[in-house]
Amino acid sequence: MFYEVFVRSFADSDDDGSGDLRGLIGHLDHLNDGDPSTTADLGVTGLWLMPTFPSPSYHGYDVTDYRSVNPDYGSLADMRALVRDAHQRGIAVILDLPLNHTSDQDPWFRDSRKPGSAHADWYVWANEPGGSGWAADGKRYYYAGFGPGFPELNLREPAVTAELTRDARFWLEDVGVDGFRLDAAKHLIEDGPVTENTPATHAWLHDLRTTLGETRPGTLLLGEVWDTSKISASYVPDALDMTFDFGLATAYVSTVQGGQAWSLQRALTNTTGLYPAGGFGAFLTNHDMDRVASQLGGDAAKMRLAAELLLTGPGVPFVYYGEEIGMTGAKPDEQIRTPMRWDSSLPAAGFSQSTPWEPLSSDGRPVDVADQTSDASSLLSLYRDLIRLRGAHPALAGGSLVPVTTAAPSLVATLRSLPGETDLVIANVGATPVSDYTLDLGAGPLCGRPAATALFGLPAGDGPDTTPTAPAVSADGGFSGYRPLATLPARSVAVIQLAP
Repeated sequence: MFYEVFVRSFADSDDDGSGDLRGLIGHLDHLNDGDPSTTADLGVTGLWLMPTFPSPSYHGYDVTDYRSVNPDYGSLADMRALVRDAHQRGIAVILDLPLNHTSDQDPWFRDSRKPGSAHADWYVWANEPGGSGWAADGKRYYYAGFGPGFPELNLREPAVTAELTRDARFWLEDVGVDGFRLDAAKHLIEDGPVTENTPATHAWLHDLRTTLGETRPGTLLLGEVWDTSKISASYVPDALDMTFDFGLATAYVSTVQGGQAWSLQRALTNTTGLYPAGGFGAFLTNHDMDRVASQLGGDAAKMRLAAELLLTGPGVPFVYYGEEIGMTGAKPDEQIRTPMRWDSSLPAAGFSQSTPWEPLSSDGRPVDVADQTSDASSLLSLYRDLIRLRGAHPALAGGSLVPVTTAAPSLVATLRSLPGETDLVIANVGATPVSDYTLDLGAGPLCGRPAATALFGLPAGDGPDTTPTAPAVSADGGFSGYRPLATLPARSVAVIQLAP
């Protein structure tokens, strides 16, 4: 269960207006306090840090030194302390590692501009531009597909690969991080006019994954392959351990917006059929997308439904910081990366005692951690409950997905199954309750006469809307005409365990 943090916007420990690693350390208990018996933390077990390397940009995706920490964020000692304290709480730490390009202020690039220098071949140079994405430098051109300030490394050059591998091994061996999220992973090596998803990119990532796995078994290599699910899945498991599935993320949000189930049902079936178990990251939005609360117009019921779909669904979930309290934000990028709202205090909602580097989101109370912590009905409490539910039920966390059919246009139903546990997840994504429905499964993992137990989403009490019924199981382990609850409330998810 991962949580994505932009360190500059999470917590400011020295009141200079910019977030830092010490600030993050001070708020680790929000993610996971290390005590399974408590309920005031999210229960996060993975932490993804957006780039923490020195960089001339606020976001850090143009690196100038792969073995140091951005001075705005602290020191290497602070990073070691963060990793140690996170590990003590059961949180793995992965760093965002942009390998496709560096900053144009990187010493490597400055030296590469001189023909015949030690780094002359470390970037992609030409005497004539080869199409779009080329930037002029005197009489020569360098390839910079993301803009002139982001010159692309020449990963066909063995010395570049060797140095980047040494840099990655430093963070694994010396600092103790648990892996990397690779930015722009599909863009690494061009082949003439083909600039994405080349065989050379797949091969390069395969070799890196193999080497880092030998350095430290269990290292996670997670790729940003912003593409169709089929292309994203083609990297797993040979080139990468995991990629983000952007198609499923889009389906979650659009389904909640529109209230029709068919696109999400199709996306769930398609995505889980393409990846090996544990092979994709599931999410609602990230640092490059308008926040989900903004996309959903701040509608509380829709935000709750989106969280329920994500955290009862397949894949490895990722939550973008502030998503759990409903922070809003729409592009430009700085406004989807605004400071975390910890409380309602001035001048910066508990993020800092100084003016923050970027103005806060326009949200007011109760969009902050303090106001929502003590409210059992808050969005934050829902996230905590869902993550705890997922951790307690292996079938939800890592079970296979079996689609369940229904004629009701607003219903999405699946079985999540592992040996020893089968859970029915049924969602009404529409704006009105549904009572005229049935569920059908031609063949499945069920057997005997299962008992139906409500795990999530049902109100307390006795009656047809609070106590689920069990299906009559067919000889093929499925069912027909099954109606577990008399009524499914609008914009709701129910999880029902079907146990022998």
